Amino acid sequence: MTKRLPCPPAPGPLEAYAARFDHLLGTPAQRRGFREYLAGLLLPRDRNKTLTGLRAR
Repeated sequence: MTKRLPCPPAPGPLEAYAARFDHLLGTPAQRRGFREYLAGLLLPRDRNKTLTGLRAR
């Protein structure tokens, strides 16, 4: 079996969580994409034009 190539770490405490799923993801691109996906879930979003955004004002 070949050695696994590392991928860039996720920011902060997300890395410990994302590392739990590394054995399920085969390529570095999949692992990197999963880390980017997790970080994106926690980013703030602007909802200026949606019904939720209009109702909050």
